[in-house]
Amino acid sequence: MARNELPRSVQKLIEQHIHSAADVDTLLLLSRNDQPWTASAVARELRIDEDQVSGILARLRRRGLLDGGEGSYRFHPRDAAAAEAVAQLARLYPTYRLAILESIYARATGPIRDFSNAFRLRREE
Repeated sequence: MARNELPRSVQKLIEQHIHSAADVDTLLLLSRNDQPWTASAVARELRIDEDQVSGILARLRRRGLLDGGEGSYRFHPRDAAAAEAVAQLARLYPTYRLAILESIYARATGPIRDFSNAFRLRREE
């Protein structure tokens, strides 16, 4: 499967919410385990930097994919479409990891993305 063959809902999830492979790993970890997670617990589980995880968790919460407070987070998408897109991503990721990663990293990044996001008409909180 090529990145342009991914289901539209997964492509949209990646475009709107996913910036890196660490984002995917963090999101899928929380979606598999219905328990509160701290940044340090996620960092230990995924073997990545705790500061990086803290930023990912905060951003995914702001984007409506996680619920959190008091330093802990749970998977709790604000709508059913987002929950289904994450479920599809979880099903596809083991087999089509490369296509998903290509989709993430093929997008415009950094200043280009920030500039284009400034012109978005809808609110992302």
